[in-house]
Amino acid sequence: MTDAEDLEGGWPVADPPRKDVAPANADAGKMGLASGESAFLLNLISPLSRQDLLPLAELEADALLKAFLSGGVVTPRVTGFWLPPDHTERVASLIDAAFTHNFEEVSRDALDTVRDNPPHLLLVFLENGAPSPESVIRMAFGGLEARRPDVVALVREDTSPLLGAPPAWAQAVLPLSLPDPALRLHLQQCLRLSLARRDLEMIFLAHRVSREQLHRVTFTDPLTGLTNRAGFVEISARELGRITRTKETLGLIILDIDHFKKVNDTYGHPVGDSVLRELARILLREIRSLDHAIRFGGEEFGLLLPHTDLDELRLVADRLRQEVEAHHFEHMPGPGAVTISLGALCIHPARRPSMAEVYPVADGLLYRAKQEGRNRVVADRYA
Repeated sequence: MTDAEDLEGGWPVADPPRKDVAPANADAGKMGLASGESAFLLNLISPLSRQDLLPLAELEADALLKAFLSGGVVTPRVTGFWLPPDHTERVASLIDAAFTHNFEEVSRDALDTVRDNPPHLLLVFLENGAPSPESVIRMAFGGLEARRPDVVALVREDTSPLLGAPPAWAQAVLPLSLPDPALRLHLQQCLRLSLARRDLEMIFLAHRVSREQLHRVTFTDPLTGLTNRAGFVEISARELGRITRTKETLGLIILDIDHFKKVNDTYGHPVGDSVLRELARILLREIRSLDHAIRFGGEEFGLLLPHTDLDELRLVADRLRQEVEAHHFEHMPGPGAVTISLGALCIHPARRPSMAEVYPVADGLLYRAKQEGRNRVVADRYA
Protein backbone atom coordinates (compact mmCIF):
# COMPACT_ATOMS: atom_id res chain seq x y z
CA MET A 1 0.00 0.00 0.00
CA THR A 2 1.38 3.40 -0.98
CA ASP A 3 1.71 6.30 1.42
CA ALA A 4 -1.06 8.14 -0.43
CA GLU A 5 -3.39 5.15 -0.18
CA ASP A 6 -2.58 4.76 3.49
CA LEU A 7 -3.52 8.40 4.04
CA GLU A 8 -6.69 8.24 1.93
CA GLY A 9 -9.54 9.66 3.92
CA GLY A 10 -7.13 11.33 6.33
CA TRP A 11 -7.76 14.80 4.88
CA PRO A 12 -9.24 17.10 5.71
CA VAL A 13 -7.73 16.52 9.12
CA ALA A 14 -10.34 17.14 11.79
CA ASP A 15 -10.21 20.53 13.45
CA PRO A 16 -8.25 20.16 16.70
CA PRO A 17 -10.16 20.74 19.92
CA ARG A 18 -10.13 24.40 20.86
CA LYS A 19 -9.51 25.62 24.36
CA ASP A 20 -11.67 28.70 24.13
CA VAL A 21 -11.28 31.07 27.02
CA ALA A 22 -14.25 33.22 27.91
CA PRO A 23 -13.42 36.91 27.56
CA ALA A 24 -12.99 38.89 30.75
CA ASN A 25 -15.98 40.95 29.75
CA ALA A 26 -18.77 38.61 28.63
CA ASP A 27 -20.61 41.42 26.85
CA ALA A 28 -17.43 42.34 25.02
CA GLY A 29 -17.09 38.76 23.83
CA LYS A 30 -20.60 38.81 22.40
CA MET A 31 -19.89 42.05 20.61
CA GLY A 32 -16.79 40.67 18.97
CA LEU A 33 -14.83 43.82 19.84
CA ALA A 34 -11.37 44.16 21.22
CA SER A 35 -11.45 44.45 24.99
CA GLY A 36 -10.29 48.06 25.01
CA GLU A 37 -12.91 49.16 22.49
CA SER A 38 -15.75 47.27 24.12
CA ALA A 39 -14.87 48.44 27.62
CA PHE A 40 -14.94 52.02 26.41
CA LEU A 41 -18.28 51.63 24.62
CA LEU A 42 -19.99 49.60 27.30
CA ASN A 43 -19.00 51.90 30.12
CA LEU A 44 -20.75 54.77 28.37
CA ILE A 45 -24.19 53.20 28.47
CA SER A 46 -26.61 51.83 31.01
CA PRO A 47 -27.16 48.08 31.54
CA LEU A 48 -30.55 48.29 29.80
CA SER A 49 -29.07 50.00 26.75
CA ARG A 50 -26.23 47.50 26.74
CA GLN A 51 -28.76 44.67 26.65
CA ASP A 52 -30.50 46.32 23.70
CA LEU A 53 -27.24 46.65 21.79
CA LEU A 54 -26.03 43.09 22.18
CA PRO A 55 -28.34 41.58 19.49
CA LEU A 56 -26.97 44.12 17.02
CA ALA A 57 -23.44 42.95 17.76
CA GLU A 58 -24.33 39.50 16.42
CA LEU A 59 -25.24 40.74 12.93
CA GLU A 60 -23.09 39.43 10.11
CA ALA A 61 -21.35 41.90 7.82
CA ASP A 62 -24.08 42.13 5.15
CA ALA A 63 -26.92 42.35 7.68
CA LEU A 64 -24.90 44.90 9.61
CA LEU A 65 -24.51 47.15 6.59
CA LYS A 66 -28.19 46.75 5.74
CA ALA A 67 -29.23 47.72 9.27
CA PHE A 68 -26.92 50.71 9.21
CA LEU A 69 -27.96 51.96 5.77
CA SER A 70 -31.67 51.60 6.57
CA GLY A 71 -31.37 53.61 9.78
CA GLY A 72 -30.81 57.07 8.36
CA VAL A 73 -32.59 60.29 9.25
CA VAL A 74 -36.35 59.73 9.27
CA THR A 75 -39.45 61.48 10.54
CA PRO A 76 -40.42 60.08 13.96
CA ARG A 77 -43.45 57.81 13.65
CA VAL A 78 -46.02 56.73 16.23
CA THR A 79 -48.50 53.87 15.87
CA GLY A 80 -51.35 52.91 18.15
CA PHE A 81 -53.23 49.73 19.02
CA TRP A 82 -56.81 49.85 20.30
CA LEU A 83 -56.83 53.57 21.15
CA PRO A 84 -60.40 54.72 22.01
CA PRO A 85 -61.90 56.69 19.09
CA ASP A 86 -62.58 59.68 21.35
CA HIS A 87 -58.88 59.89 22.27
CA THR A 88 -57.17 59.05 18.98
CA GLU A 89 -57.16 62.58 17.56
CA ARG A 90 -56.29 64.02 20.93
CA VAL A 91 -53.20 61.80 21.34
CA ALA A 92 -52.13 62.49 17.76
CA SER A 93 -52.28 66.24 18.38
CA LEU A 94 -50.21 66.04 21.56
CA ILE A 95 -47.14 64.40 20.06
CA ASP A 96 -44.72 65.96 17.57
CA ALA A 97 -44.48 63.01 15.23
CA ALA A 98 -46.32 61.39 12.34
CA PHE A 99 -49.20 59.39 13.80
CA THR A 100 -49.39 56.69 11.15
CA HIS A 101 -52.08 54.24 12.31
CA ASN A 102 -54.46 53.32 15.09
CA PHE A 103 -55.33 49.67 14.70
CA GLU A 104 -58.65 48.90 16.34
CA GLU A 105 -58.19 45.16 15.94
CA VAL A 106 -55.34 42.76 15.41
CA SER A 107 -55.19 41.31 11.91
CA ARG A 108 -52.52 39.85 9.70
CA ASP A 109 -52.53 43.02 7.60
CA ALA A 110 -52.08 45.15 10.73
CA LEU A 111 -49.15 43.04 11.93
CA ASP A 112 -47.54 43.10 8.49
CA THR A 113 -47.90 46.89 8.30
CA VAL A 114 -46.24 47.40 11.68
CA ARG A 115 -43.52 44.85 10.98
CA ASP A 116 -42.65 46.27 7.55
CA ASN A 117 -42.43 49.86 8.80
CA PRO A 118 -41.74 49.78 12.55
CA PRO A 119 -42.66 52.99 14.37
CA HIS A 120 -40.39 54.72 16.84
CA LEU A 121 -43.08 54.59 19.52
CA LEU A 122 -45.94 52.13 19.87
CA LEU A 123 -48.94 53.18 21.98
CA VAL A 124 -51.05 50.31 23.33
CA PHE A 125 -54.35 51.00 25.08
CA LEU A 126 -55.19 48.47 27.80
CA GLU A 127 -58.69 47.59 28.82
CA ASN A 128 -60.32 44.49 30.24
CA GLY A 129 -60.91 41.91 27.55
CA ALA A 130 -58.28 43.29 25.15
CA PRO A 131 -55.95 40.81 23.43
CA SER A 132 -52.58 40.25 25.07
CA PRO A 133 -50.31 43.09 23.98
CA GLU A 134 -47.25 40.98 24.73
CA SER A 135 -48.34 38.30 22.26
CA VAL A 136 -49.16 40.94 19.64
CA ILE A 137 -45.74 42.55 20.03
CA ARG A 138 -44.11 39.14 19.76
CA MET A 139 -46.06 38.33 16.61
CA ALA A 140 -45.23 41.69 15.05
CA PHE A 141 -41.55 41.95 15.95
CA GLY A 142 -40.35 38.51 17.00
CA GLY A 143 -37.39 37.36 14.93
CA LEU A 144 -36.75 40.77 13.44
CA GLU A 145 -33.14 41.81 13.32
CA ALA A 146 -34.28 45.41 13.59
CA ARG A 147 -35.01 46.62 17.08
CA ARG A 148 -38.66 46.68 18.10
CA PRO A 149 -40.08 50.09 19.04
CA ASP A 150 -40.42 51.40 22.55
CA VAL A 151 -43.93 50.68 23.86
CA VAL A 152 -46.07 52.94 26.04
CA ALA A 153 -49.15 51.43 27.68
CA LEU A 154 -52.14 53.78 27.94
CA VAL A 155 -54.88 53.32 30.52
CA ARG A 156 -58.10 55.30 30.89
CA GLU A 157 -57.84 56.48 34.52
CA ASP A 158 -55.11 57.31 36.99
CA THR A 159 -56.58 54.70 39.34
CA SER A 160 -55.37 51.81 37.15
CA PRO A 161 -53.28 49.24 39.09
CA LEU A 162 -50.92 49.11 36.08
CA LEU A 163 -49.50 52.48 37.10
CA GLY A 164 -48.00 50.84 40.18
CA ALA A 165 -47.06 47.56 38.46
CA PRO A 166 -46.31 48.28 34.78
CA PRO A 167 -46.06 45.28 32.42
CA ALA A 168 -42.56 44.13 31.47
CA TRP A 169 -43.07 44.88 27.78
CA ALA A 170 -43.90 48.57 28.33
CA GLN A 171 -41.37 51.34 28.88
CA ALA A 172 -44.04 53.49 30.58
CA VAL A 173 -47.71 53.52 31.59
CA LEU A 174 -49.68 56.76 31.15
CA PRO A 175 -53.32 57.52 32.04
CA LEU A 176 -55.43 59.26 29.41
CA SER A 177 -57.11 61.20 32.21
CA LEU A 178 -54.05 63.45 32.46
CA PRO A 179 -54.55 67.06 31.34
CA ASP A 180 -53.29 67.77 27.84
CA PRO A 181 -50.07 69.59 28.91
CA ALA A 182 -49.06 66.76 31.26
CA LEU A 183 -49.88 64.01 28.77
CA ARG A 184 -48.02 65.89 26.02
CA LEU A 185 -44.94 66.20 28.26
CA HIS A 186 -44.86 62.51 29.10
CA LEU A 187 -45.47 61.36 25.52
CA GLN A 188 -42.77 63.67 24.20
CA GLN A 189 -40.31 62.41 26.79
CA CYS A 190 -41.05 58.81 25.80
CA LEU A 191 -40.52 59.69 22.14
CA ARG A 192 -37.25 61.49 22.88
CA LEU A 193 -35.97 58.50 24.84
CA SER A 194 -36.88 56.21 21.96
CA LEU A 195 -35.07 58.42 19.45
CA ALA A 196 -32.05 58.67 21.75
CA ARG A 197 -31.88 54.88 21.89
CA ARG A 198 -32.04 54.73 18.10
CA ASP A 199 -29.20 57.27 17.92
CA LEU A 200 -27.15 55.14 20.30
CA GLU A 201 -27.77 52.10 18.13
CA MET A 202 -26.67 54.03 15.04
CA ILE A 203 -23.46 55.14 16.75
CA PHE A 204 -22.77 51.54 17.69
CA LEU A 205 -23.58 50.28 14.19
CA ALA A 206 -21.43 53.00 12.64
CA HIS A 207 -18.52 51.88 14.81
CA ARG A 208 -18.94 48.27 13.75
CA VAL A 209 -19.54 49.13 10.09
CA SER A 210 -16.33 51.14 9.96
CA ARG A 211 -14.40 48.23 11.45
CA GLU A 212 -15.98 45.69 9.10
CA GLN A 213 -15.45 47.91 6.05
CA LEU A 214 -11.88 48.75 7.01
CA HIS A 215 -11.05 45.08 7.50
CA ARG A 216 -12.73 44.13 4.22
CA VAL A 217 -10.93 46.79 2.22
CA THR A 218 -7.55 46.24 3.86
CA PHE A 219 -7.32 42.46 4.03
CA THR A 220 -9.67 41.06 1.34
CA ASP A 221 -9.03 40.53 -2.35
CA PRO A 222 -11.98 42.19 -4.13
CA LEU A 223 -12.10 39.74 -7.05
CA THR A 224 -12.14 36.42 -5.18
CA GLY A 225 -13.07 37.38 -1.61
CA LEU A 226 -9.98 35.59 -0.28
CA THR A 227 -7.46 37.10 2.09
CA ASN A 228 -5.03 39.34 0.20
CA ARG A 229 -1.26 39.71 0.61
CA ALA A 230 -1.60 42.26 3.42
CA GLY A 231 -3.87 39.87 5.30
CA PHE A 232 -1.39 37.05 4.68
CA VAL A 233 1.37 39.06 6.34
CA GLU A 234 -0.76 39.49 9.46
CA ILE A 235 -2.08 35.91 9.59
CA SER A 236 1.26 34.24 8.84
CA ALA A 237 3.01 36.19 11.59
CA ARG A 238 0.35 35.01 14.03
CA GLU A 239 0.55 31.38 12.87
CA LEU A 240 4.34 31.29 12.99
CA GLY A 241 4.28 32.73 16.50
CA ARG A 242 1.78 30.05 17.51
CA ILE A 243 3.87 27.11 16.26
CA THR A 244 6.89 28.52 18.08
CA ARG A 245 4.89 28.28 21.30
CA THR A 246 3.10 24.98 20.65
CA LYS A 247 5.91 23.17 18.76
CA GLU A 248 3.41 22.08 16.09
CA THR A 249 3.86 22.17 12.31
CA LEU A 250 2.44 24.62 9.79
CA GLY A 251 1.80 23.90 6.13
CA LEU A 252 2.38 26.58 3.49
CA ILE A 253 1.26 25.96 -0.10
CA ILE A 254 1.96 28.38 -2.92
CA LEU A 255 0.22 27.61 -6.18
CA ASP A 256 -0.52 29.24 -9.47
CA ILE A 257 -2.48 28.49 -12.62
CA ASP A 258 -0.49 26.92 -15.44
CA HIS A 259 -0.26 29.00 -18.63
CA PHE A 260 -2.75 31.52 -17.28
CA LYS A 261 -1.60 34.16 -19.77
CA LYS A 262 -2.80 31.86 -22.55
CA VAL A 263 -6.26 31.72 -20.90
CA ASN A 264 -6.46 35.52 -20.90
CA ASP A 265 -5.10 35.83 -24.44
CA THR A 266 -7.40 33.13 -25.86
CA TYR A 267 -10.67 33.72 -24.00
CA GLY A 268 -10.32 37.27 -22.69
CA HIS A 269 -9.74 38.79 -19.28
CA PRO A 270 -13.38 38.43 -18.11
CA VAL A 271 -13.05 34.65 -18.56
CA GLY A 272 -9.69 34.78 -16.78
CA ASP A 273 -11.34 36.56 -13.85
CA SER A 274 -14.07 33.90 -13.81
CA VAL A 275 -11.41 31.17 -13.62
CA LEU A 276 -9.76 32.94 -10.67
CA ARG A 277 -13.08 33.16 -8.82
CA GLU A 278 -13.89 29.50 -9.45
CA LEU A 279 -10.45 28.44 -8.27
CA ALA A 280 -10.98 30.46 -5.08
CA ARG A 281 -14.26 28.61 -4.48
CA ILE A 282 -12.52 25.25 -4.93
CA LEU A 283 -9.84 26.21 -2.42
CA LEU A 284 -12.41 27.32 0.15
CA ARG A 285 -14.43 24.14 -0.36
CA GLU A 286 -11.46 21.85 0.15
CA ILE A 287 -9.88 23.39 3.28
CA ARG A 288 -10.84 23.31 6.94
CA SER A 289 -12.33 26.10 8.99
CA LEU A 290 -8.98 26.81 10.67
CA ASP A 291 -7.07 27.06 7.37
CA HIS A 292 -6.46 30.27 5.42
CA ALA A 293 -6.80 30.79 1.65
CA ILE A 294 -4.93 33.71 0.12
CA ARG A 295 -4.68 35.36 -3.27
CA PHE A 296 -1.27 37.00 -3.56
CA GLY A 297 -2.09 38.62 -6.89
CA GLY A 298 -2.50 37.64 -10.53
CA GLU A 299 -2.85 33.86 -10.76
CA GLU A 300 -0.85 33.15 -7.59
CA PHE A 301 -2.65 31.76 -4.54
CA GLY A 302 -1.60 30.40 -1.19
CA LEU A 303 -2.82 28.27 1.71
CA LEU A 304 -1.79 28.25 5.36
CA LEU A 305 -2.62 24.93 7.04
CA PRO A 306 -2.05 24.71 10.81
CA HIS A 307 -1.44 21.32 12.48
CA THR A 308 -0.38 19.74 9.18
CA ASP A 309 2.61 17.42 8.79
CA LEU A 310 4.45 16.73 5.54
CA ASP A 311 2.45 13.64 4.51
CA GLU A 312 -0.86 15.40 5.12
CA LEU A 313 0.40 18.48 3.30
CA ARG A 314 1.46 16.46 0.26
CA LEU A 315 -1.92 14.72 0.24
CA VAL A 316 -4.02 17.88 0.38
CA ALA A 317 -1.88 19.58 -2.24
CA ASP A 318 -2.31 16.68 -4.66
CA ARG A 319 -6.03 16.48 -3.98
CA LEU A 320 -6.34 20.18 -4.81
CA ARG A 321 -4.40 19.58 -8.01
CA GLN A 322 -6.74 16.74 -8.98
CA GLU A 323 -9.87 18.71 -8.10
CA VAL A 324 -8.79 21.61 -10.32
CA GLU A 325 -7.83 19.33 -13.21
CA ALA A 326 -11.19 17.51 -13.03
CA HIS A 327 -13.25 20.69 -12.76
CA HIS A 328 -15.01 22.10 -15.81
CA PHE A 329 -14.42 25.82 -15.46
CA GLU A 330 -17.11 28.04 -16.93
CA HIS A 331 -16.39 29.23 -20.51
CA MET A 332 -13.48 26.78 -20.79
CA PRO A 333 -13.47 23.76 -23.16
CA GLY A 334 -13.80 21.13 -20.42
CA PRO A 335 -12.04 19.33 -17.57
CA GLY A 336 -8.28 19.57 -17.84
CA ALA A 337 -8.32 22.97 -19.51
CA VAL A 338 -7.15 24.55 -16.25
CA THR A 339 -4.38 23.01 -14.13
CA ILE A 340 -2.25 24.25 -11.24
CA SER A 341 1.29 23.75 -9.98
CA LEU A 342 1.95 23.70 -6.25
CA GLY A 343 4.90 24.13 -3.92
CA ALA A 344 4.16 22.70 -0.47
CA LEU A 345 6.37 23.41 2.52
CA CYS A 346 5.93 21.87 5.98
CA ILE A 347 7.34 24.32 8.52
CA HIS A 348 8.75 23.04 11.80
CA PRO A 349 9.24 25.47 14.68
CA ALA A 350 12.76 24.46 15.71
CA ARG A 351 14.45 27.45 14.06
CA ARG A 352 11.86 30.10 15.03
CA PRO A 353 11.19 30.77 11.33
CA SER A 354 9.97 34.04 9.87
CA MET A 355 7.85 34.31 6.74
CA ALA A 356 10.63 36.26 5.08
CA GLU A 357 12.73 33.08 5.38
CA VAL A 358 10.16 30.40 4.51
CA TYR A 359 8.20 32.08 1.70
CA PRO A 360 11.13 32.00 -0.79
CA VAL A 361 11.64 28.32 0.01
CA ALA A 362 8.00 27.51 -0.78
CA ASP A 363 8.19 29.69 -3.88
CA GLY A 364 11.25 27.71 -4.96
CA LEU A 365 9.25 24.48 -4.65
CA LEU A 366 6.56 25.98 -6.88
CA TYR A 367 9.23 26.93 -9.41
CA ARG A 368 10.50 23.33 -9.39
CA ALA A 369 6.96 22.04 -10.02
CA LYS A 370 6.69 24.28 -13.06
CA GLN A 371 10.14 23.35 -14.32
CA GLU A 372 9.34 19.64 -13.99
CA GLY A 373 6.33 19.88 -16.27
CA ARG A 374 3.55 21.72 -14.36
CA ASN A 375 0.31 20.22 -13.03
CA ARG A 376 2.24 18.66 -10.17
CA VAL A 377 3.20 19.05 -6.52
CA VAL A 378 6.68 19.44 -5.11
CA ALA A 379 6.73 19.15 -1.31
CA ASP A 380 9.46 19.43 1.29
CA ARG A 381 9.99 20.30 4.95
CA TYR A 382 11.60 23.34 6.51
CA ALA A 383 13.20 22.57 9.84
